[in-house]
Amino acid sequence: MSKRRKALEIKRDILKVLKEYGELSLRELDIKVGTNSQTIRDQIEELEFFDKVVRVKHDKNDVNGRPFTTVKLK
Repeated sequence: MSKRRKALEIKRDILKVLKEYGELSLRELDIKVGTNSQTIRDQIEELEFFDKVVRVKHDKNDVNGRPFTTVKLK
């Protein structure tokens, strides 16, 4: 049985991963942090409000041609 992590722990993990890897897509970030995509979006929105990260929207992915979003430290 897994223990539910607090929002502060998830935010700390997001910042640590971004510091180590630089700019990551939302999907890469949720895999590295170990949480679901909705939680990542919610926490990124809050970190963006406090000017810790920047969300970058791209028009198309080179691999599949679909739009995607990356996140990087400010």
